[in-house]
Amino acid sequence: MPRLSLDSLTLTDTSPQTAIRAAAEAGFDACSLWVIPPALFPSPLLTPAMERECAAIIADTGIGVITLEVFDLHSMAAVESCRPQLEMGARLGGKAALAINYSNPDRAASAEILARFAEVAAGFGLSTNLEPVAGGKSRTLAEAYDLARRSGADVGLCFDPHHLIRAGGGPADLATLPPGAIRYVQVCDGPIPQPADIVMTEAVCERLYPGDGDFPLRDLLRAAPRDVPIGIECPSVGRAQAGVGAADQAREAMAKLQRLLAILD
Repeated sequence: MPRLSLDSLTLTDTSPQTAIRAAAEAGFDACSLWVIPPALFPSPLLTPAMERECAAIIADTGIGVITLEVFDLHSMAAVESCRPQLEMGARLGGKAALAINYSNPDRAASAEILARFAEVAAGFGLSTNLEPVAGGKSRTLAEAYDLARRSGADVGLCFDPHHLIRAGGGPADLATLPPGAIRYVQVCDGPIPQPADIVMTEAVCERLYPGDGDFPLRDLLRAAPRDVPIGIECPSVGRAQAGVGAADQAREAMAKLQRLLAILD
C-alpha cells in the first residue's frame, strides 16, 4: 500500500495546525503543507510564527509531510525569495517541493527557472515535482515532461486526474511517459462533461470525492505507478459552508480513497 496523503487544498480554508491533526485522526500517513505564498485560501499558508506549533503536532501525531506547495515558475527572483519557506518546510519533514508553470509562456525561461528551483530545493534535501495545470502554460503531462526534460534537472511529475481530464487527456497519456517520470499521484473525481457553471471554480473550490463523479479513475490509477505516494486533493467549499468540520471531511476523504484503492487491488 502506498503512503496516503491528505493534501492541503482538500480542506480549503483551514489552518495548517487543524489540517495536520485532521489528517492524523483520519488515518492518513502524511499531509501536504502550503508554505509558498500566495495560498489559494488565506488560512492554509504556513508562516514562521506557526512552525513551532506545527512541529509539535507533527511529532505528537507521527504524521509525515510529503509535499510542500506550491511554486509558480514565473521568475528567478521568486526562486531566491522562497528559500526561507523551503527551508522551513524541510525542517518540518517535507520531502518534495511542488512546482507549476501557471503563468510563464516562455518555455526556455521556464525550464531555466525550474532548474534553479530544483537546485535550491535540493540544497534543503527536497526533491522537486512538476504538476501540469489545465489552466496554465504547461497543461498536459507531455508538456510538463518536456519542460522537466528541458530543465536538465532531476524533476518528477505530479499526476492529477482533474488537470488531465480538463486538458482533454485520458489514461493513454500516462502510457507515453517513461518509467519513473510520475513520482506523486493525486486523486479526485468530477463530472463529464464539465458543467459550464463550474469551469472557473471547480479546480480550487469544488471537486468531487473519488467515486462520486465520472472520471475513469480505475483506468487512470491502473496506468499510474503504484509505488509512489498518493494524495487526495478534493476541495469542497460546499461541505465547509454546510458546517462539516475538517476532521469529518478528512475521514470521508479517506474512506472514499480507500474504497477506490480496494477496488484496484
